[in-house]
Amino acid sequence: MNTRDKIYNTAKRLYLENGYANTPNTMIAKEAGVNLGLVTYYFKTKDIIASDMLNYNYEMLYSHLLKYLPTDDELLQLITFFKLHFKLTGIDPHYDRFIYEMNKFDLLEKATRDGNLYELYKTLVAQNNQIASSDKGLTLDCAVTASFGVIRALTMKQYEKEIQISKEEIFDLCINQMFYSLKIDSNHLLIKSLISSANCTIDRLLEEYPQLTQVKNYLYIEDAAIVRKQ
Repeated sequence: MNTRDKIYNTAKRLYLENGYANTPNTMIAKEAGVNLGLVTYYFKTKDIIASDMLNYNYEMLYSHLLKYLPTDDELLQLITFFKLHFKLTGIDPHYDRFIYEMNKFDLLEKATRDGNLYELYKTLVAQNNQIASSDKGLTLDCAVTASFGVIRALTMKQYEKEIQISKEEIFDLCINQMFYSLKIDSNHLLIKSLISSANCTIDRLLEEYPQLTQVKNYLYIEDAAIVRKQ
């Protein structure tokens, strides 16, 4: 493993084990066995590593979901992803803390804009005939910002116990807000059907790939392989 990868993998492990805020570059350098200057040489800021972690995490989960979902149903894909995301934060406390910190430092939206989730939003806006062509760019930008603004605010307050709300309730609020921002008709029966389908997909996914319930199993363990349960 080269020096850059050693620093990168060490940082990812420490961010999950100790928390992003509690992991200074000096700790990363010591654990990786490298000079402190090399950490900032390869990674100018901690945000670079954290954003990449988020993006990789989202892409890994999304790629597994696509094994079970129709490729032409972007709305179902987006709802199922968010459902899986909130479910995993309830299962894995390290992941829960990491996502909280990423929200606190406002890195979640940036990571999303760099990956496939943004493409799902983009497609949904492009396909929506209720949105004028001249408004699609603004609608897309506002929808992503609003969606992650709601997720950020509620996730932080829930984690800090400022409000008594479950992850299930946060998910429901986020989905309703997403429908509104994307200008999709909020049909109760449609939403209920999509969420039911999402739940079935996730149950099957985690039964066949139980390693996904612990983010460390695929995020930083060297040569880790996510294999289907036989």
